[in-house]
Amino acid sequence: MNTIFSNMSLLALMSISSMLLAEENNPHINQPNSGFSAQIRFGFSQTEDSTGNNNVNSAALGGKFGYTSPTWKGLTAGITGYTSHIIGNHDDDDLFLNSNGGPNGSGYNILGELWGQAQFSNTRIKVGRQVIDSPFTDTDDVGMIPNTFQGAVITHTSLPNTTFIGMHLNKAAGVDGQKEAFTSINIAQSNSAVNVLAVLYDADSWNTQLWHYKQNKGTNISYAELALTPLESFDIGLQYTTQKDDSSGGKANAWGATAAYSIVNFTLSADYNKASGSSPVINAVGGVGGGPFFTSAEQNTIDGVAGIRANAIGVEYSGIKDTTLGVRKIDFNKGVGDELDLNASYQIKQNLSADLIISDMDVNGKNSRFFINYNF
Repeated sequence: MNTIFSNMSLLALMSISSMLLAEENNPHINQPNSGFSAQIRFGFSQTEDSTGNNNVNSAALGGKFGYTSPTWKGLTAGITGYTSHIIGNHDDDDLFLNSNGGPNGSGYNILGELWGQAQFSNTRIKVGRQVIDSPFTDTDDVGMIPNTFQGAVITHTSLPNTTFIGMHLNKAAGVDGQKEAFTSINIAQSNSAVNVLAVLYDADSWNTQLWHYKQNKGTNISYAELALTPLESFDIGLQYTTQKDDSSGGKANAWGATAAYSIVNFTLSADYNKASGSSPVINAVGGVGGGPFFTSAEQNTIDGVAGIRANAIGVEYSGIKDTTLGVRKIDFNKGVGDELDLNASYQIKQNLSADLIISDMDVNGKNSRFFINYNF
């Protein structure tokens, strides 16, 4: 690969290590511990086209600083600011910069979280700017800052192993949005919002989740996922989504399957997705999120291409202390180039980690990203 790491052998590259930035398909509503928290993040990215002659570089230093209050009579509040700033003249990758992107993009600061929460027995209500991870609205933390959302979230847990979720989200900011400004999450109807209902059930060896996203004059999405662990070292999953665009009447469906088997220090995985219908499936409400599809790669996905099919195979190795290595090949039958992802993660110290992600996207070019995170 002709990347910033082209002078390293593959073996040396793998020994550096980096985290798998795969999207978390099991949704949760973030609930931080009380007190101050902070992270410093350094990031570098290089992207080149398929000819190898046009390199786009970015280097940035940023992170976050926040505070969550102690709980008083069921009430809690939190605030977190995020920042990303250019280092040197490497300022072309909009994953790292503001919504204007490059060339000559600029850094930014944003109050990404500002929320209040009330807990009443088995019901929790959280209002304001907050971190949310669900199948079609999620953090997608692949750049300098994640996505965060503005709205209200209600969770209820009175039934055993069961969680009910209701959300009303009207704005979002972050890596997939306007970055430095909260703007409407419902692109088709700027003064409207997205309403979400979900039920999650988690048993010992299986779990399931059902979601529905409703937008005024936008794309309405229903999503179902089932995950099973029939054996201690074997996991399988199924997913299905049906989508309808109210503005155009276009419909789309997609289904997928996944399987993973662990043996000694290796985990082998295989994934499949197939889309059908008159329209392409979308990966995220309002384009804000990384999406839930099993075959999603670091860069490409089945999003946006009608009738697309994808399959993936991968292997992860964790036999080196504090290190995880991964390689994954994803094949798409049309729309985007096939992708080969190399991932490595090294936990240098308890609060310090280094992450490397290299993606060869065939006709779509190449991308390399390197991150160092320090949490305190």
